[in-house]
Amino acid sequence: MDSAQNNIYVDRFKDILKHEHFLLGIGEISKATGVSQRQLRYWEEKGYIKSEEDTDDSKNCDRRHRKYSHFTFFKVSMIQSFINDGYTLSAAVQKTNAHSLLSKAVKQFLKERILDVTVVQDGYELDLGPIDDVPGKHVYAVIQKNAKAKLILKDFS
Repeated sequence: MDSAQNNIYVDRFKDILKHEHFLLGIGEISKATGVSQRQLRYWEEKGYIKSEEDTDDSKNCDRRHRKYSHFTFFKVSMIQSFINDGYTLSAAVQKTNAHSLLSKAVKQFLKERILDVTVVQDGYELDLGPIDDVPGKHVYAVIQKNAKAKLILKDFS
């Protein structure tokens, strides 16, 4: 992948992260998380998750279609992972809610710090930008197949 293709990809990736109203249908959330549609409706009734209301104007009916944000998708995934670990639904929701600020912080970090992506042997190098007190240097995350991710400091040119 050349530099121009990398820049297009990075720009698109960042643009996707900016969209707060990226919505998935209940069937898509169910399939991706393994949580049944019935269970998702129950969780919504209990106030554990919330959907964005959407009416299907093309069929000209009053039927309500549940659509969920990517943030809710992650929340459902986290709740289900705690349930799989043996927690009750209530405890899983509490544990997930305790970490919601962390999820938002990680999203903000990705949005702000990924400046460029370069393909390297068996992986990628992510330019995470400059260090405030070290002019001319950027931190890079090197992520390669079958290797632990590492951070390196490089001259920025």
